[in-house]
Amino acid sequence: MMDVHVGAANLGEILLFLAIPLCFIVQLVLCFNVKSLIIRLIPSAIFAVITALLFIGAITAGGWDGIGYLILAVWAAVLLAACLIPWGIYLICKLIKKIIAQGDSTEDL
Repeated sequence: MMDVHVGAANLGEILLFLAIPLCFIVQLVLCFNVKSLIIRLIPSAIFAVITALLFIGAITAGGWDGIGYLILAVWAAVLLAACLIPWGIYLICKLIKKIIAQGDSTEDL
């Protein structure tokens, strides 16, 4: 972690905690505004690969290095979760729109 302090606050922790809503917002905007599935998957795929590689590093590293990899893997997993939650929101909204559209089509008959 970074040991840069601004007053009593650790700048590294502040940046990591600001990255969580940033990932959430970026993924949510991508899900609702971009048509291409591949482009919408980019942030989630990047964090999934990073998380997997860091967990592998935590398992294979010897000594205290494994704990450092594990801490980074947990942070990457949190950022991955911040990217997966908008996917759930997007899928629920899409399902609700589909149900509403089906209800409208049956009322016309």
